[in-house]
Amino acid sequence: MKRKLEMDEVRVGMYITVLKGKMDQRVYPSPDGPQVQKKERDHYNGKVLEVISLDLPYIVVKCHEPKGARNDSLDLRCTEVMHLTPEYIGALIPDLKYNGKDSFWEDIPDDILNGTDIDIQEIFKDL
Repeated sequence: MKRKLEMDEVRVGMYITVLKGKMDQRVYPSPDGPQVQKKERDHYNGKVLEVISLDLPYIVVKCHEPKGARNDSLDLRCTEVMHLTPEYIGALIPDLKYNGKDSFWEDIPDDILNGTDIDIQEIFKDL
């Protein structure tokens, strides 16, 4: 399974975390000329974030922590996110009621791919 998610792959109900947060940049003078200092905002790296709403490129997440949860927003143009496994979520937040179901697949029939291999083989049989 692909772990790093692109912006259009994020859906409501997913459990994600931040791989790389927004970078802050500061320029300060030094004897050798201006120097640039970069610092990552990493306060959500590794935390369990449940996507509760999205209006791309922005998403609203619920940050689950052992002491409770809080809502916040992320700009997906400035952050990289990844999908979390149920095992990771359970190990970090044992009391979290993980729904384990991705709502994206609810409207797609289970048998949608039946026969597709045969059709593809039929298309390319004369090549």
